[in-house]
Formats: sequence, structure tokens, C-alpha cells
Amino acid sequence: MVIARASDSAPGDVSGIVTRLHTDTELFWLLSIARPIAAAPKVCRRSVATCLALLMLDDHLRVLRVLPRALVPHTPGTGVLRRDGVIQTYLGGVLAPRAHAETKRIAELLINGHSPYLDMLCRALSGDETPNGFEAVPADHELYDPEAERYFAPPPPFQAVRPTGSLPATGGQ
Repeated sequence: MVIARASDSAPGDVSGIVTRLHTDTELFWLLSIARPIAAAPKVCRRSVATCLALLMLDDHLRVLRVLPRALVPHTPGTGVLRRDGVIQTYLGGVLAPRAHAETKRIAELLINGHSPYLDMLCRALSGDETPNGFEAVPADHELYDPEAERYFAPPPPFQAVRPTGSLPATGGQ
């Protein structure tokens, strides 16, 4: 995963942006959170969790794409989290209600189970601290951007997520 310290010029209604990027040899998640959001710990934790949940759900269902991958072979999946909680896809559409509900559910699992990881990402995104395990994207890497502060971040923790409605039946025998 790569994090980007967003510039102060991020659009006013955007909390965070997540993008799936492919290089010749690797797949990356790029996470950018607006600086005012990154500076507010509780808001940042929720925004980061929502963005990661969206990517986790996208990995499973491809919710960020509107067309099959074969029709858009090199277009990255992108999600924009607005401050009002609405999630837009890379084509500008709004995430479907069921996918949005699943994203919120997965975000809650991350917040409740992995708050220290989310807090570490928020500290790094705010620019206050670069915790151990983070390293600047080197100038010779495909994802290097001289105008953006990008860092390789530790991968998100594994989070087992059962799709809604697929819980095993319980009952007496």
C-alpha cells in the first residue's frame, strides 16, 4: 500500500481518495486523505477505515468499476469519499446503496478490530510523524511523484469479512 500526504489544495468536499494502481509487476492501493481530515484523529480513523473497506470490497466484488475489466483494461479503480459520506466511483457515479452499506460494515470491523493500525496511518498521513515501517517512494520507482509526498506503508491487517446474509445457521439439535 502507498499513502500520499495530500496537499492543502484538495477539493473542499473530499475526505479521501483511494486508487488501485497497476505497475508492470505489482498492484498497489494508493490512499490519500485530505490534510484537515488527517489532523482530526477520530474523523481520520473513520475516513481511512472507509477507504480501506472500499478497496477490500472492491478486491472481492469489483464495485469501483462500472464496466467489465476487459472493456477498461488500464483504468484504475478509484473511489472518492466525500465529507458527507457519499462514495463516488472513478466514473463519477455514486456507489450503489448495498455496496455502500457493505463498505460501512467493513469499516466498522476495521475500526473495532484494528484501531492502532488506523491511528498509525493517520499520524503518517497528517505529516506529524513517519512511524517505523513507512518509507518514502524512491525517485526511481514508477509511483514516484516529485510533487506528492508518497510513502510505502505497511499492508492493511487481514480482516476476515463474511458477506452479509451468509452467516452459518445456528440452532439446537
